[in-house]
Amino acid sequence: MPYPIQTVAVAGATGNTGPTVIRTLIASGFKVTALTRSAAKTTAALGPEAKVIEVDYLSQDSLVSALQGIDAVVVCGVGMLPEQTNLIAASITSGVTRFLPSSFATPLNTPGKRTLRIHRDKLFTSSYLQARTSLISHTIIHTGPLLDYLLNIGVLVNLKSRTITLFDDGEKRFSTTTMATASAAVAAVLKMGEGSANREFCVHDVVTCQNELLELAKEVVLASTGSGSESGNAQEWTVARMDTGECERKAEEAFRVDGDSAMGMHLQKVVGVFGKAFTSDFGEADNRELGIEMMDRKQLKEVLGRFA
Repeated sequence: MPYPIQTVAVAGATGNTGPTVIRTLIASGFKVTALTRSAAKTTAALGPEAKVIEVDYLSQDSLVSALQGIDAVVVCGVGMLPEQTNLIAASITSGVTRFLPSSFATPLNTPGKRTLRIHRDKLFTSSYLQARTSLISHTIIHTGPLLDYLLNIGVLVNLKSRTITLFDDGEKRFSTTTMATASAAVAAVLKMGEGSANREFCVHDVVTCQNELLELAKEVVLASTGSGSESGNAQEWTVARMDTGECERKAEEAFRVDGDSAMGMHLQKVVGVFGKAFTSDFGEADNRELGIEMMDRKQLKEVLGRFA
């Protein structure tokens, strides 16, 4: 199999992570092609640095044409099935050597996690790739919840409204990663060439819990307003609580009505990270091998500060 990897196609170029991944890959020296359903929208969002090709993810002819001369495909979110399996099939036909599926989440290394409906398509895609390792190699990157994305939509802790919903007691520790670090991990595994083939990597910026995020958020807000005492500032926050067991029960109720219930999926995501039965702390992870340092307390506060 030819290495090194030089040309990369990114599917989902205008999604939540796509633009950051594309800019990181370009800065790392890769030649990047952005695959998109709307070339005009993507060109306006990314500028001239990336080549943009409009594709139909349900058309093999469209995908095969777009993937000519591409060494690796990175999926940042274009829908799960059948779009990803179509991309894999087209990648094999086009001679692509590496495929990175949409996987910025938690490793599915326990039977409990594999039974969650939210992971159904990821499991299918992983099995689909593993059955084709003689035709194309793959790399899967696990990041845990994407920290800055969730802060931006007010999940984990909402600094603008000074509100938080604590799941259970707020002490569940979990690995979390910024989009910049997730993108750096993508560049790192592609630069490893054959050394990252058919492997899974875990990367994180920090292992934290909601109570710690709340404590740091209060410090950030206090510093940004420059007024009030710490005790006074604490009283301004609205703290709600949610039981993950109740989330799991409501998710199952939603799925009995609609197997693809958006509410059910949302609640299962909560359970997958914060549920008592699941481990969400990556431990050592693979940061050292990928050349990625973890955040300290000051750096975590700086991230929180961007959303105050």
